[in-house]
Amino acid sequence: MREPEYRAMFEVEDRLWWYVGMRAITSAILENSINSTSNPRLLDVGCGTGFSVHWLREQLGAQAAFGVDISPNAALFWRERDLDTLALAKGSALPFCEGEFDLVTCFDVVYQLDDDEAASTLSEIRRVLRPGGRLFIREPAYNWMKGAHDIAVGTRKRYTLGGLTRMLSTEGFTIKRRTYANTLLFGAAVPHRLLSRFRGAETSDVREVPPLMNRAMTSALRVEARLLRRISFPFGLSVAAVAEKKK
Repeated sequence: MREPEYRAMFEVEDRLWWYVGMRAITSAILENSINSTSNPRLLDVGCGTGFSVHWLREQLGAQAAFGVDISPNAALFWRERDLDTLALAKGSALPFCEGEFDLVTCFDVVYQLDDDEAASTLSEIRRVLRPGGRLFIREPAYNWMKGAHDIAVGTRKRYTLGGLTRMLSTEGFTIKRRTYANTLLFGAAVPHRLLSRFRGAETSDVREVPPLMNRAMTSALRVEARLLRRISFPFGLSVAAVAEKKK
């Protein structure tokens, strides 16, 4: 990911529609999909600027919340968030012992990796989970949706839901929940992404939008989050799965 992207993320993660809405969706999926462990130990792989670690700790009442990221540019922001449980490390070489965590999250990380590195990262996640522990993973959907944003953030591969779940199964996970997400805004996003590719643009979508637009898109994703408590979607801009480490 390009260096300026971390500053852009840091400045808008608390309020930009995509981050706020996808946190609502994540919460809805996790609500009925994770084990009812009180005070879980959790790890966020590819934690970026650290906002997700802080949010997960508060959301789940975690006794301990850790994060790793490969980028020194991301690490520059950890002190500003007053986070001292984060470390520079690759997802394929996690600095933790076997079976340390009840939950591992991985938000939009594997899509930046080649197939071998993706498999190694999932294998490491499985190693650090306790038996019966769970992984929540979310990745961008559909290679044909690649656009300017993908160039800016270093996308290697966007996933189908079937492709993601096959990879998880291969690495020793049992799928407990899977769905597409960011579905209600799909129709608006497709022309934007394809047009940006046609124009040869290389700019990220991580930027402020007009307040009315921000509120409208946030509301759409919050509606979707409520729906995801009851149903799964057959298409969307993201794929998400909850997978359990086989005992």
